[in-house]
Amino acid sequence: MNTAEQNASALALYLGKTGVLRCEYLSVDVTIADAKRSYGRTLLLVRPVAGAGEQWVEESRVGRISEEGG
Repeated sequence: MNTAEQNASALALYLGKTGVLRCEYLSVDVTIADAKRSYGRTLLLVRPVAGAGEQWVEESRVGRISEEGG
């Protein structure tokens, strides 16, 4: 398995999991819809569990990522 395949496999482990997105003074429950690497950073596409919309955020902003899902 080459490095690109290893990176893709590692990123795929995030898909479908839930976590908590920190937004200043709020914590929002989110589902991870996609993941990618950009300029050495891991970015997650998150969607709120309740509500609408989606946004790419740095992995460090999402905490308590579930073990289930994916």
